[in-house]
Amino acid sequence: MSFRDVLLVVLTSVLLGPHPVCAQAPGKDLRLAYVSQIDATEQPYRLYVPTVYDGRSPLPLIVALHGTGQDETTLFEAPKYGSGAIKMAAEKHGVLLVSPLGRGTTEFRGIGENGIFCVLEDVRKRYRVAEDRIYVTGHSMGGSGSAYLALHHPDLFAAAAPLAAPYSFPWLARNAGKTPFLWIGGADDLEFYLRGVDVGVERMRKFGAPVKAELLPGEGHYGPVKDFDRVFAWLLQHKLQIHPREYFFEVDTPLHGRAWWTTVTKIAEPGKMASIHALARNGNQAHFTPRNIAEFTFAPDPQVFTAAEIQVFGNGSKVFQGTIPDGRELHLRVAADARGWEAMLRTPKMFRLTGWREHPVAVAPKTLDMSGIEKPLANWIVDAMRHATGADLAMYNAYAYRGLPIPEGTVDIVDLIQCSRPFEQYLVTVEMTGRDLVEILDENLPGVSKYRTDKNDSPGAGRLVQLSGARYRFDLSRPPGRRIVESDLVADRIYTVALEGHVVERGHAILLGHRFKRLDYRVTGIPFSLALYGYAARSGRIEARVEGRVQAIGRME
Repeated sequence: MSFRDVLLVVLTSVLLGPHPVCAQAPGKDLRLAYVSQIDATEQPYRLYVPTVYDGRSPLPLIVALHGTGQDETTLFEAPKYGSGAIKMAAEKHGVLLVSPLGRGTTEFRGIGENGIFCVLEDVRKRYRVAEDRIYVTGHSMGGSGSAYLALHHPDLFAAAAPLAAPYSFPWLARNAGKTPFLWIGGADDLEFYLRGVDVGVERMRKFGAPVKAELLPGEGHYGPVKDFDRVFAWLLQHKLQIHPREYFFEVDTPLHGRAWWTTVTKIAEPGKMASIHALARNGNQAHFTPRNIAEFTFAPDPQVFTAAEIQVFGNGSKVFQGTIPDGRELHLRVAADARGWEAMLRTPKMFRLTGWREHPVAVAPKTLDMSGIEKPLANWIVDAMRHATGADLAMYNAYAYRGLPIPEGTVDIVDLIQCSRPFEQYLVTVEMTGRDLVEILDENLPGVSKYRTDKNDSPGAGRLVQLSGARYRFDLSRPPGRRIVESDLVADRIYTVALEGHVVERGHAILLGHRFKRLDYRVTGIPFSLALYGYAARSGRIEARVEGRVQAIGRME
């Protein structure tokens, strides 16, 4: 080891405290790649293969997801992650370890999620993986990404350990019923991160899910990554229930509609959560209790349904009795009179975790993006928020915006997920006067100190508030507090206003001034992305006009 390497290890130990001094692990540290079928680009990932791997016995696999602005090398090499500590933990526990590239600040949603499954497919081709011992963890963006993946795919991951995650997706908490979770945060981390996890953990516990949550005293955002050895040891205690005889599965959209022996293909009321309770009895009975589901399929697991003839029940009524041959599935849909279920055998439609844009939902006559003062995509988003909540007004801005435009033509569910990144919480409603709203609009107008964007932001990011249900004009040449020169807001009228949940909890998205933490808000139970999906699915068209909702007098500089 060179003097420079020794110095680096010593400095790392001093700066990061309890991290062990990490020499190069003796296994194989590989830089690999797959070719994306989405855009024909070569996408890199890192894979650590421990010395115990012999090519014959399958090994557990841990998927480790990096944070915002990082890449596939960060967890493997960066000093703030212990300069290789994660590889040493993989070697000690004899596990395959893979770190995919998130394909930007995707929060591991949309194309970022697709990349993970492409990496998993590639690793499985190269190495023998124990299918009941695939785990997921990650830090910060990767922490919420690991929760997003495990909650949407409870039939794939044996356990999940989100570290310093900002979001916990509480509307999917029941999906943790068979997937143990270990949430670790630093007690001195931002309150936004801690509250973001608390709401999901609380709902998990409500339904009796196997969940643990820890706050490390005196630690901040990087405290949870100081002991990968302990995290790996906890993950490896668990095995996936590959053949459950009962499960409860919550579904937000058909994109994530598959678990074990059911696939939700159509939601009755898009924009509202759906669920299915599946129960096997006596090896020949399948009982289903669907909620807000119009269509789903049943493909019997032969290790669960051992009889040749199967009886299928929907909401307590028998809807099918007979054999379901290999290569066939049972398609169930709400009967025409809406009083029961109809069932028919059919050839299964191909379902691929690596599939892309296979769930069309609407058509966009033209591209919607965040360009301009009045942003077309923001107009559509606030209209969706207002429609979902029934509020008088909706407010939204592109603070820390990391999304993508909605493309012209066929719009897929993944386009709706990608257009709204990174924030993903319940929508809330608050009551405010028109006078309060004008003050808030003024406070969020461009300014040198508070309008600066981050290097990870997408084009169009900024604080300028977009509205649904009202209009305003501003003049930046006037002094602060007097820059809103015209609006149709009535000063003394009380409005119900829809906002993203992080606005009332984070404090530096839409600036609220002295109102922050003093607003009496109502949590709607409607996830932000679900409001967008419901609005698109019900109309079948995605379009928004620039119609003078936000206007500038003079130059913006």
